Amino acid sequence: MKYALYGLPCAGKTTIFEGLTIPVIHGSTELNKMASGRFSDLPDTEKNALRIRYAEQLKTRTDSFISDGHYSFLDDVAFTDADGELYDVFIYLYCEPEIISERLKSSDKNRRFAELSVERIRKWQSFEIESLRAESHKRNKDFYVVKDITTEGLQAFIDSIENGFSSFGLAKDIANQIMHFYPQPCDIHICDGDKTIIEQDSFRVCTSGHVTHVFDGNFYTGYQALQFTNEVEKLSYDTAKLGTVDLNKRIFDRIADKNYVILSSGIKMLWERLSEQLMIKNVIADTHISADTKFFVVKLLQERGYTVTAYGDGRNDYYMLKQADKGYLYIGKYLSHSLRDSDLSGISLVYDRFPYILADNDGCITGDIAICKSDSGVNGARLADAHIRLGRKLGEVMRGFIPNINAAVIVLERGGRFFGDGVYTGFGGTFYSCNPKTDALPDIQQGFAVIVDSVINTGKSVLDMIDKLKQKNPEIEIVVVANVIQNDAVDLLQGYKIFAVRTSANSFVGSRQATQKNGKGPDTADRLFNYID
Repeated sequence: MKYALYGLPCAGKTTIFEGLTIPVIHGSTELNKMASGRFSDLPDTEKNALRIRYAEQLKTRTDSFISDGHYSFLDDVAFTDADGELYDVFIYLYCEPEIISERLKSSDKNRRFAELSVERIRKWQSFEIESLRAESHKRNKDFYVVKDITTEGLQAFIDSIENGFSSFGLAKDIANQIMHFYPQPCDIHICDGDKTIIEQDSFRVCTSGHVTHVFDGNFYTGYQALQFTNEVEKLSYDTAKLGTVDLNKRIFDRIADKNYVILSSGIKMLWERLSEQLMIKNVIADTHISADTKFFVVKLLQERGYTVTAYGDGRNDYYMLKQADKGYLYIGKYLSHSLRDSDLSGISLVYDRFPYILADNDGCITGDIAICKSDSGVNGARLADAHIRLGRKLGEVMRGFIPNINAAVIVLERGGRFFGDGVYTGFGGTFYSCNPKTDALPDIQQGFAVIVDSVINTGKSVLDMIDKLKQKNPEIEIVVVANVIQNDAVDLLQGYKIFAVRTSANSFVGSRQATQKNGKGPDTADRLFNYID
């Protein structure tokens, strides 16, 4: 087996090599020898040619070895296709950006990176990890991120691989098992276990909330899966508590009458019991299942002619959902913290029931709500400011539910202007302004749209806009946001995700008047722009 150890400068690759029993090759040293001691002075094209020649030389070796290397130097990628073809296993040595920052400042060899900010180092490291992961996925090769590991720990992990541990190998076994369930290529639904097909985490339920730190860092590679396996083997489980576990009907109803498999990284013994208890079939559970294993299972099935729809809730499912022909992310009550900064474009979202009402969850906004009410007597700039504050607060809340997507934020003029400004500053996305009475619908390219208005009365105008958006893109995800939404509108729009500051049973026709009278009341837009007679 040919191993590659990657990592940022000063991550500790040289140190961790000391004492390994597997033969060690220092890539930079060998490249410098091949360049007669002047590798750093060579033009980029010659450096690249030398890297390819070095990889081709190593490819002729028949023994197991590990070589260190660099994927990139900031934006300058050093990785070549020859590297991708050479190595059987890619290992990335993670080190906290804060530690790397301090080491760089005292490293003569790496002085050109000494002034990098911690955030820039973090982005550099994330870029390398995701890029190497993608290269491994493309080539059906194993990729592991190791963190807080000693030389002895790395050698033990390599020994495990030499003895057969492999995320891709496990994926092949699972794919074969699934093809045994469904021998002929077909539409197949692969569903995550904990917090997807069931509402709870069976592991935590049966261990009284035991918290593992194995997945700190958000890597979810086979190395973390192996660590987790070693950790849980020492625990005891109260299986009687499985009786408190609930089937997630919002997901199960989608797959119940279809060809499906439950693919869980949870405890096999617990899932065997849950399978009987909940009467769900085709359950495959193994703590060795990593995010990469799930990805490879989908890819292998697709290569055999299966069409895959996948369901999951967190980072361990992310690559599976992205690879699937159709991926569904179950949000539940909140978006998983593990996915807060992930690109979820192309993945459909499944939520618990809405609406989300800010007034029910935040008691600090009563003052601004009072200002916004139609009988407050407050108009003009002070009212606009209250709308902006409430919008920003609600927008910030929305980020906890809605993934980091470049959403189209469509603000309905005139009344939605200031509240929409607040939502936009709190949530983000791409800003669009539209007056439904006079303007054509904006040309929305995004697959996710947030429609914002200050007051939604009947909801019919919003529903008309949704229909027009769906005519152009039937798959578009829609979120409706309002400062105030009438109860009837909530019922009409119940098929969509709704965020509002408050709901109201009060309904009247907007008019340019200061008080409510004869079924009419002060128009919100007129109040905001101080056009009240």
